[in-house]
Amino acid sequence: MNGRIAIRIWLVALICTAATVGLCMAYIDRPLAQYLEANVRHTQFWSWLTVALRPLALVVVAALFFLLGCGLCRVSGRPLGSWTALPLLVSWTVILAVATEIILKRIFGRGWPDPTFVRDHAYGFHLLHGQTHWDSFPSGTTIVSTALVSALWTLKPRWRAPGVMICSLLASAVVIGNYHWLSDVVAGAFLGVTVGWSTVRLLQPHQ
Repeated sequence: MNGRIAIRIWLVALICTAATVGLCMAYIDRPLAQYLEANVRHTQFWSWLTVALRPLALVVVAALFFLLGCGLCRVSGRPLGSWTALPLLVSWTVILAVATEIILKRIFGRGWPDPTFVRDHAYGFHLLHGQTHWDSFPSGTTIVSTALVSALWTLKPRWRAPGVMICSLLASAVVIGNYHWLSDVVAGAFLGVTVGWSTVRLLQPHQ
């Protein structure tokens, strides 16, 4: 894809994402959080969601240790096998996604749906003062999962459908469980695709 066309597509997507996030904040986020608190929070389904989201943390840990292991291998003078190319790309994507999540959460300082809003009745942004229960925006789960899938989109086309399905399920889970606002997930998806796309272009520009 021509570079100018690509950046234009990205800019259009940025504008659409910003508009969608604004609409969600104005009309959907708070009513949806209140509905989910009243109808889902104390059910067995909510407990299942909590367990289902835990394995994603293992992906981040695996990516970190794989990068460290490959680095130590190169320091010792040993060559890396050709099989490591794809795992290295995926690992860099995941770590960059986590860094993006942490930095932006601290910058925006948005209160969680639960407990900040539904229990404490506090809502808003503490810009540059993100901390516990004030680090909801954007959704880290969505950033990491969509970054991973978008990085593999070109390299492994047969994984596209299951990848999109997993991202959709994870994004739905964090909203249904009141871990994130819907607007957090929309922003996280855009950022995740941006991270995955740019990582591929940086590390494998021929793709």
